[in-house]
Amino acid sequence: MNAPRGDAMTGSLDVRPAPRAYGAPGVRVAEIGLRAWYLLVVVFLFVPIIAGIVYSFNVGIDNKQTATLTGWTVQWYAAAWNDLSLRRAVEQSVVVAFWCALLSVWLGTMLGFVVVRHPARRVRRWLSGLTYLLLIVPESVIGISLLLFYAVTGVPLGTATLVAGIAPLAIAVVALVVRARMLTLDRDLEDAAADLGSTRAATLRQIVLPQLAPAVAAGALMAYTFSFDNLVVSAFLTTPQTGTLPVYLYGSLQYGPSPAVYAAASAVFTFTVLMLALAALLYRATQHPLHAPVSS
Repeated sequence: MNAPRGDAMTGSLDVRPAPRAYGAPGVRVAEIGLRAWYLLVVVFLFVPIIAGIVYSFNVGIDNKQTATLTGWTVQWYAAAWNDLSLRRAVEQSVVVAFWCALLSVWLGTMLGFVVVRHPARRVRRWLSGLTYLLLIVPESVIGISLLLFYAVTGVPLGTATLVAGIAPLAIAVVALVVRARMLTLDRDLEDAAADLGSTRAATLRQIVLPQLAPAVAAGALMAYTFSFDNLVVSAFLTTPQTGTLPVYLYGSLQYGPSPAVYAAASAVFTFTVLMLALAALLYRATQHPLHAPVSS
């Protein structure tokens, strides 16, 4: 029962409902419902992936994948490795992802730094909006726009144009990771260095950048992974000479995927999970305090 509380100034009574306890039946039902919904979403997303991994070990019939499991083998992984067109697509994806990650680390780190430290508030807001815009704009819009731009200007499609199309998203990812780290840096260290006669360049090189290193590394891994797995933009900007692995795998579905495609997709998924897990560990390291409090 809610007890009335009096107001000393007006003499009126303030009757407010007490907040519901965490263990109340309604709260528990809502929590169970949210957990069940989350479990259904996870199952919906990952069951097809797990099924694909399982079928990558299926023997199949006459070099074709079948709905029924006919036996277990690892020969399809060797077949995927010996497929020259598939290996060429993997090599192209590695090259494109490398240049995208390198460009993203360079521009994304500077963007994340300026978003936090630029003296003009209007500039910080404008750059923050631009960063989020790179994440919000659909990749299909970016791909179509760039394809039309290259066609009008007569720029031939190739590795450079593909990197230019994929890199904006990776740059935004790196910028957000670096920005989050910049907000946690202790400005007192930089002030102390300035009091000791350090220049801005020396302070940036010896104090700020070492503290940003884990965030930059995490952003680089995420940028590399997202660039390697990009399909939408790549589908608009690839050519027969610059086809990437996601485009190759997607195109193989039109003619009935071979068991080697299942093996390649499983290897890509494993690679992606490992890279993102490493990026998460590096990003988690950036959240730890740099200096333990000194006890008196």
